[in-house]
Amino acid sequence: MVRAVAAGAHILWRRLDRPGHDACRLWSEGALWRIEGMAVWADASGPAQIAYEVSASEDWVTRSARLMGRAGKRAVSLSIHRDDLGNWRVNGESVPEVTGLRDIDLGFTPATNTLPIRRMRAARQDGADLAGAWLDPDDWQLKPLPQHYERRGDNGWHYRSPSHDFTADLTIDGDGLVTDYPPLWIKEV
Repeated sequence: MVRAVAAGAHILWRRLDRPGHDACRLWSEGALWRIEGMAVWADASGPAQIAYEVSASEDWVTRSARLMGRAGKRAVSLSIHRDDLGNWRVNGESVPEVTGLRDIDLGFTPATNTLPIRRMRAARQDGADLAGAWLDPDDWQLKPLPQHYERRGDNGWHYRSPSHDFTADLTIDGDGLVTDYPPLWIKEV
């Protein structure tokens, strides 16, 4: 398995749908991959700022995520864990609706698109129908989200979320981080 970005990759995204930014870092730590970042944006309920950390196994399957911050007047503090059997817990409470899913999808950042893209690249897959454990930023609950990824050249992936009637053509860099995600995000640095 390719172990790139051992020293870390950094990116700064700008939101295109509303005011906001997300600064993110990706690196390997032993047999784990780590993603951490800070997203700030104009939420419908007021200013939002969420710090996040995601840990994934060597084969890019989510192990855990932690989030801390505020979205408008709401405090957000979540500890999310996925065990080896695919069972998910949020702050210690079981979430059976997402049992068996491999990927966390933090709905407020493009950072977690890296997980399925890196896993498919490593397996030399040109696409897959997947479902992610989507953290809905409207109510901060984990929900199953059917998704489809299809490779488009060396640095492109077509993304489709049928339940939201949403599609996007993603551009990624050599580290698997999204650099262009119209109409939502674009890399600034």
